[in-house]
Parts: sequence; structure tokens; C-alpha cells
Amino acid sequence: GINAEYGGTVGFTCPTCRSRYCEIPVECRVCGLTLVCAPHLARSYHHLFPLHLFTEVPVGQEGCEGCGAPVEQTGYRCDRCTKVFCYTCDLFIHDMLHHCPGCEITGS
Repeated sequence: GINAEYGGTVGFTCPTCRSRYCEIPVECRVCGLTLVCAPHLARSYHHLFPLHLFTEVPVGQEGCEGCGAPVEQTGYRCDRCTKVFCYTCDLFIHDMLHHCPGCEITGS
């Protein structure tokens, strides 16, 4: 965690062995734990667990669960929550969000 001990300087403390570091990310020289800040971890987390691909399905005049626009011919269905999204929302979900909003709402 961040601490402001020792003369007011800001540093980082390894939660395992209490070694202090000035900058992160770094691998602790004492215990080997990789120290990273929470925002950096959150930005890279989706690469460890990528979102499953949605199934391409033919649809009628259903509305997209993401933007509400009509999905006229082909939709993209999440197999976990069964919500259908348009092509644009499917791209946005996989490229930017990295999690299905339908699963977040339904708890799937």
C-alpha cells in the first residue's frame, strides 16, 4: 500500500514482507511478489480472462440489449445470459468493456 512515513515521502510497501519501494510496478527483491497499482491491474485484468465470443443468431425485429436499436437480421447472443446485441454493441462489449452487461444485470 501507499504510505507517507519517513519524512513525508510517498512510497509503496510490500504487503507480504513490508519492504519499501519508490515506484511500482516492481517485483519485490525480498519475497518475489509483483507489486502493481490497482488501476494498472484493472486495465490488464481482461487479458487474463477474455470475454467469451457471442453466438451469431438470426433475429427478427428484436431490440438490442445494449443500445435499444432494432436488430434487423443478425444478432449476437451471450450464451450465459441469452441477451442479444447488435453488431456495434458486440464490438464495443468485446473491445472496450470486456464483460457482458447482460450478465452483470442478471448475475450470470
